[in-house]
Amino acid sequence: MSFVHRIDELVNESGNGLTDKAKHWERVPLELIAEVINGFPFPSGGFNNEKIGDAVIRIRDVTSGEISTYFKGDATDAPRVGHGDLVIGMDGDFNSRLWLAESALMNQRVCKVVPDERFYSKRLLAYAIPGYLKLVNDHTSAVTVKHLSSRTVQDVPLPLPPRAEQDRLASKLDELFSRIDEGERALEQVSKLVERYRQSVLKAAVTGELTRDWRAARKARGEPVESGEALLTRILTARRQVWEQAELEKMKAKGIQPANDNWKKKYKEPAPPDTTELPELPEGWVWVSIAQIGESVTGSTPSKSNPSYFGGSVPFFKPTDLDSGYNVRDFRESLTEDGVAVARLLPEKAVLVTCIGATIGKTGLARVSCVTNQQINALVVDKCSMIPEYAYWYLSSPFGQAAIIGSASATTLPILNKSRFESLVVPVPPLNEQVIIIDEIEKSISRGERLVKEMSTSRHYAGAFRQAIFKSAFSGQLVPQDPTDEPAATLLERIAAERATASADAPKRGHRKKSA
Repeated sequence: MSFVHRIDELVNESGNGLTDKAKHWERVPLELIAEVINGFPFPSGGFNNEKIGDAVIRIRDVTSGEISTYFKGDATDAPRVGHGDLVIGMDGDFNSRLWLAESALMNQRVCKVVPDERFYSKRLLAYAIPGYLKLVNDHTSAVTVKHLSSRTVQDVPLPLPPRAEQDRLASKLDELFSRIDEGERALEQVSKLVERYRQSVLKAAVTGELTRDWRAARKARGEPVESGEALLTRILTARRQVWEQAELEKMKAKGIQPANDNWKKKYKEPAPPDTTELPELPEGWVWVSIAQIGESVTGSTPSKSNPSYFGGSVPFFKPTDLDSGYNVRDFRESLTEDGVAVARLLPEKAVLVTCIGATIGKTGLARVSCVTNQQINALVVDKCSMIPEYAYWYLSSPFGQAAIIGSASATTLPILNKSRFESLVVPVPPLNEQVIIIDEIEKSISRGERLVKEMSTSRHYAGAFRQAIFKSAFSGQLVPQDPTDEPAATLLERIAAERATASADAPKRGHRKKSA
């Protein structure tokens, strides 16, 4: 859909500080101070991303500021964008920017605005235009994609300060925003350092480095250290006991009393991992497979054709619900008791791992009983063998993530099916050491999370500061006025006179008005 309002009327009604003007300024339609040049309809068959031919600016490139498409073919009639030109994307969110990447041809639905800098500063225009584009975008309805016409761009009623004041204003905005940009780059760098620190902590945790001093202290005190072999025997014994207890409960529910122990022969010992190429573990640790430490469950989605399955109180988790990672409890969709009856209810602290697609390996720890869809594998650990939090942190660690991705089938969409998931290997320390590891991870990660939260607050303040600067700028309060400046009213008269003369001198035939 396209814009159907009068933009000057919206500006008068909006009360939006981004489209304000100072009392001593005037307004001028953009078409009186700038030319709007539309892009060229390249045939899509000539596009490539191998850098063959001419670089082309497409709508998405206005947002990124980088070239991703090239055109091989005749581009004689295509307009070119040079360094520092002002470009606008005319579909979607109507973004704009001063182009600072390589010179490129301009695709259709992108336009460039070329101001006459005798009358209007290009730098100030680049600061002013986004507020008006946002106003247009907010008042453009759309079923699919919003469209902006060059006619609407030409009609934008720009604020017109005295020409000398325009330069002072643009310079001040450059100065202030460069400081904010520098601060935001520093925040981004800190974010990367925090993530690297997090990965470093997890790596140290699951290799035993984090608890090396703890083990050494225990050994120095003469405390006994269980061997890895003994730990594995305990894990497998506990695993079998869990299975036997579950089988007895099933038989009891059916009113069956076993006459002997033959039913125990149905137990299938979980396959051990191949440890031939795995690194040596600290004393007392052992390699195990997922199948050896608990039950894995691949989720499922109850039939959407039965509305009685949905809308209850039981969380129904999908990969998008795992964003909170260590504290998964919020949900967008839920199941009723009927819905749970045709699915599989997982207990609190089930470890959830996305098993298909671009988010494969995304991991969460359920803090509530839940059901998951078929894109998630869940691990319900035998708590006598492993603490669920440790399993979560391992699968979230660089080693766990590499194992998940490396074990996925190499198809169009990577898939980690149940059997591949069960064969993943996990380094397991004794339970008391797991407790120490979890505590150390949580303390370290929480420090990083506090820092990330503080940075998020700083980014919010930076955004609010930008808005305040814009409002101050376009209300005439950011830079002082100079009584020797040519008044805005006089500048507007000169612009009108210039355009009237140009119109009178323009050829009457062969003139074609540019349109979107």
